[in-house]
Amino acid sequence: MKLKRFRGDPIIERDPSHDWEKGSVLNPGVIYENGFFKMVYRATNDIHPDQEGAYISSLGYAESVDGMHFERFEEPLISPTESYENGMGCEDPRVTKIDGVYYLYYTAVGGAGHEQKVRIALATSKDFVHWRKHGIVGPDIFSKAACLFPEKINGKYTMLFTFEVESPKATIMMAQFDDLYDVFYPTQEKMNRIVHEEYEDQVVFRPSDGRGNEVGAVPLKTPYGWLFVYSALSTVDNHTEWSISAALLDLHDPRKILANVDHILKPETERERNGVVNHVAFPEGAVVFGENLYVYYGSGDQGICLAMCDYQELLDHLTSLIEK
Repeated sequence: MKLKRFRGDPIIERDPSHDWEKGSVLNPGVIYENGFFKMVYRATNDIHPDQEGAYISSLGYAESVDGMHFERFEEPLISPTESYENGMGCEDPRVTKIDGVYYLYYTAVGGAGHEQKVRIALATSKDFVHWRKHGIVGPDIFSKAACLFPEKINGKYTMLFTFEVESPKATIMMAQFDDLYDVFYPTQEKMNRIVHEEYEDQVVFRPSDGRGNEVGAVPLKTPYGWLFVYSALSTVDNHTEWSISAALLDLHDPRKILANVDHILKPETERERNGVVNHVAFPEGAVVFGENLYVYYGSGDQGICLAMCDYQELLDHLTSLIEK
């Protein structure tokens, strides 16, 4: 089971005429509604993360009617304005809509050097134009790549996030909240307790092969389980490689992995293998459109690409792997 690239080249590339996205564009979160694909993507002002101020991320916006050809807006949707974003800005957005509200989770990078903090932040909107930042909503420890399930599970708002990224401890974990206030303002005590005291109870994907897997796109509800497209890490020929994998998670308990298919798309094109970061195909958006599943991903941290497959074919393949 493999994804097929729409084109070998990115569907969106950096724009040298805009200071905020003249470095690179990558890692898009995408939602489809009312005939429009709404894409929020990460953009950088340069490509030198080792130089202070030369790799600041903002979140741009683009839209499309066919999911393939996007028109982007001139100004960022969200820029780094808060103290917790004052290091390398706002990265890697994922968008969910529940009851008329858009929940946009992103990675906020504040500080620099040994003082740098990489944490999960949340912004919300009712119109996709005016956004309210709610601050840090994840553990006060190296964590990122969060998303909210598009509906309550067992009466609770449910979040996935990646803990201890870029380390052998990298873990995809789950958090649940009783009400919206807790979604907007979860206490650090609660989130830190999840990753420490409740670790075994909240693990979805355990660490494996180096850095471990990372949350990809917002899960999609199917009759068979939650379809979860995620980023998988492996070691190939003495280098690390980010590829795209897919899993079915239990509808009532997403900590249960019903089926998994690895590496449905690996970094194989020139841009995926040689980019700002090499060997990267990193998914953050998954949309069902007609009979197809569209998966949007960052290509070598330097462009936004699209791959697709027959939606039912992927589900049939995954359900065939479920132990009877």
